[in-house]
Amino acid sequence: MPIRINRGETEEQFISRCIPIEIGAGKGEEQATAICYSIWENRNMNKSTQSIVNQKLKDISNKEELISPNPCQSGYIAIGLKPKGGRMVPNCVPEE
Repeated sequence: MPIRINRGETEEQFISRCIPIEIGAGKGEEQATAICYSIWENRNMNKSTQSIVNQKLKDISNKEELISPNPCQSGYIAIGLKPKGGRMVPNCVPEE
């Protein structure tokens, strides 16, 4: 379940609270950091934008597992994992 941003919480407060939670859930430090910044960057996504994103996710024909919350930068979604540098990282692909 995604971590919620508390009302009035600054970026620094949220990120410093979020990363240890994600690490505790079994994520590596880099992935936890990416997840937390992704949550922060998408905090203002309105319902109409969210519905467009949800429709695009439904349209993906690839049957690999989508990673949620999205650890990729804006404009990309994570579909499964890929090997990189001897470890597994999110496979970030363009949304369109």
